[in-house]
Amino acid sequence: MAILALSLLTMVRFESGSFNGLPPPRSPKLTPHSHISLTKPSWVVRTESNVKKKRRKKPDPHCVVCEGSGRVDCHQCRGKGRTNQVHLEMLPKGEWPKWCRTCGGSGLGYCSRCLGTGEYRYIMGFHFMNRDDDKSQENNEGCDNGPRLADSIAQWSQWQLLDSLLPTGGFAHSFGLEAAVQSNLVSNPDELKTFIIHVLENTGSLLLPFVHLASVSPKLETWHNLDKILDATLTNEVSRKASISQGSALMRVGSAVFSELPSLKTMRNASLGSGTISFHHAPIFGLICGTLGLDSTDSQRAYMYITMRDVISAATRLNLIGPLGAAVLQHQLAPNAEAILEKWKNRDVDDACQVAPLLDTVQGCHGYLFSRLFSS
Repeated sequence: MAILALSLLTMVRFESGSFNGLPPPRSPKLTPHSHISLTKPSWVVRTESNVKKKRRKKPDPHCVVCEGSGRVDCHQCRGKGRTNQVHLEMLPKGEWPKWCRTCGGSGLGYCSRCLGTGEYRYIMGFHFMNRDDDKSQENNEGCDNGPRLADSIAQWSQWQLLDSLLPTGGFAHSFGLEAAVQSNLVSNPDELKTFIIHVLENTGSLLLPFVHLASVSPKLETWHNLDKILDATLTNEVSRKASISQGSALMRVGSAVFSELPSLKTMRNASLGSGTISFHHAPIFGLICGTLGLDSTDSQRAYMYITMRDVISAATRLNLIGPLGAAVLQHQLAPNAEAILEKWKNRDVDDACQVAPLLDTVQGCHGYLFSRLFSS
């Protein structure tokens, strides 16, 4: 019995050494004892070629600035990755690139809106929290309030954009009210109210589409395209000059005041030297609103608000209405402005039109007035 076990063990060792640990080939010539073999342990190495890569899931909803990528063009090199000859796609022959130190030559930087996460940041202002949100905040008193603090700080910038102290030149324009007064179209508070409603109608039908699209996609290419379309749409030279002067002032002030948004300064510097951009007010207002985090509806409502505010301020300085009466009139016109907003909001620029052409004609006559208090 011991001799049989020893011979079997010797045959097993012989089998394992002959086939290098692999099962022997099945052949009818082999004896039954030859099927007994021992396999050596083997290791499976998985390389990158046979590993299934997990794709990064795009945030839904995604950031309105970087479209979910979390990266935007570097503000230092304008996305070129180099600091020399950034206006050229390729460097001249014999010239070596001077790599940008901000982005390391990649041409990309973190999105200032989503902080590189690619996720959509919800509305940070101009809305009211319900009681459920108040209860959830009470339950989370001990949690980190960093995002809430950032949102609260952003609201100050959003409110400053609507502040009359912002030197954008809006109070130097009357939207044709001074010409309407001297043409005896507006002579009492009732006619003034009708005039303001017509101005709001023209603003909603003609300019809100440009504010809407610029706030949804606050990018350089979108802004340039909208600026060129609006420049071709405005046939009234007086309103065209007023739009350009207010837009240029707003872009200059916005790039200087909102220093936490370097993209505004980058886009302004890139557009100043082009010679093809007119800096109209409505697209720039939507661009800044979208960059500050306002959604499209609030951006359009804010544009209607500053239009109504400037017209009523012009009426006060023309002595058509007193300061207290102006405040009462502004409060009374709020429902009308909201109804006009609901009627014209979120439209494409192909639908831009004027529904009160008489006001456009009156504003065009402003330059022929004998004496003028306002620029338009």
